[in-house]
Amino acid sequence: MSRVVVILFMCVLAASMPLRAQDLGCGSAVGLDGADVTVGAVSGDDTENIQCALTAAARDGYRNVFLSDAEYDVGGIEVTGFVGDLAGRSTSKTKITVTDGALACGASTPGAVLRFNVGNVAVRKIAFDISSACAEPGSVNVIAFYSDPSDCSKRTGNGNVDRIAISGAGTSSDDYVTGVVMDAAPECDPVNEKILGTLKVNRSTLSGIDFGVITSLGGGAQVDINYNEIASVGLPISIIDAGQSTTILGNDITYNDVASYDVGTGLGTTAILIGSTENAPADNGTTIKNNKFNDAGSTSEGYAVLSAQFDKSVNHGMVMTGNTFTGDSDNSGGAGIAVLDTANGLVSGNTFKSYAPTWLYLSSGDSADGAAAVTVDGWAIVGNIFSASTADTDIGLGDGTRGNVVGRSQNQPVVTDLSGDNDVLESSASASFFIGGDVRVGAQRQHEKQINFLSGRRGGRQLAN
Repeated sequence: MSRVVVILFMCVLAASMPLRAQDLGCGSAVGLDGADVTVGAVSGDDTENIQCALTAAARDGYRNVFLSDAEYDVGGIEVTGFVGDLAGRSTSKTKITVTDGALACGASTPGAVLRFNVGNVAVRKIAFDISSACAEPGSVNVIAFYSDPSDCSKRTGNGNVDRIAISGAGTSSDDYVTGVVMDAAPECDPVNEKILGTLKVNRSTLSGIDFGVITSLGGGAQVDINYNEIASVGLPISIIDAGQSTTILGNDITYNDVASYDVGTGLGTTAILIGSTENAPADNGTTIKNNKFNDAGSTSEGYAVLSAQFDKSVNHGMVMTGNTFTGDSDNSGGAGIAVLDTANGLVSGNTFKSYAPTWLYLSSGDSADGAAAVTVDGWAIVGNIFSASTADTDIGLGDGTRGNVVGRSQNQPVVTDLSGDNDVLESSASASFFIGGDVRVGAQRQHEKQINFLSGRRGGRQLAN
């Protein structure tokens, strides 16, 4: 073999071999395999290796960081401007255990297991196990997508959470744990520097944590929460002071299944919370479609969907279609869907099964308690199936409602029109039970507790009143 051939052969061989960790400036567990940065597990803490891999990928333009082993132990990881995927093999083959006491969870900044500032990031095929991650009791996010804390004008990011499993120690844990959050960085102004972009949470499972998904985006940003399974979560989905277009599609959500919270928090009762305060943008939009809502009846005041507006009237377009709501007789004071101070919505093609005090309740809020107290009109309630409902009242049209339409061919729902100013085209006998003012008061009270608590969650469990 000639010397030239040998040299060419050695060059080809060297080019085909994975590059050493030193080429990335990381430890020996980190390397390059083609265009992928790979991270192997070590005995002990894997935080430094995963951190270095993501930092190098953001710096050098690598788009894939792959966790090649089965189990990792981590503390907190933060990276800015990463564009690409952090992925494992699957939720059954790649697990991250969050080290107890590893995170600083301060009074103004929650801890984070994975914190991504701006960028375009997907987290895929990883299971997370979290218990008491904060060094002192506080709030912690498992996956957080934020604006850039060093320059709050940089606030466009894209997050994708795909086929992830997050399991916690339950709601009695010392820390308040959120699965996925997308918001302005805690160092930035959440009102005037609201994050922009997109968030997708897809085909994931969340259990044993306080909050599932929390979003507060602006500028007509797009949020898709699709085909997830959520159970044993204090508040599965929260949309707070948002100016975003949200689609919640095809999820299986068990709600009102956590009874361990102090009653003052309002937590543990609600599947989807949508809240607007004086800090909200002028417009918001929510589509809730083809989901399954299962009321576990752990408290007497549960809600599948609870939406209200305080201090400011927001143009909030709401569409609820194709969902299945299954109630529980132990829920004696709540509602399936309770919407206050929102006009022009659609409730169509939904199926309501079993018991609820009221399946659908629309009302103006009470201005004495800070509600926007606007006229609620322009709703169409059509094509729903109430044949399997045993509710006291199927549809309640409360204070301040007018011009809303309850359509025909809905299996003779029990409808109560408190104002008498709505177009009820089909109704069975008068409701055997309708606590009009009390439904509004209960929904408004629960909503206000939850909004207040979410607003203070950065400070940790000790802030609960």
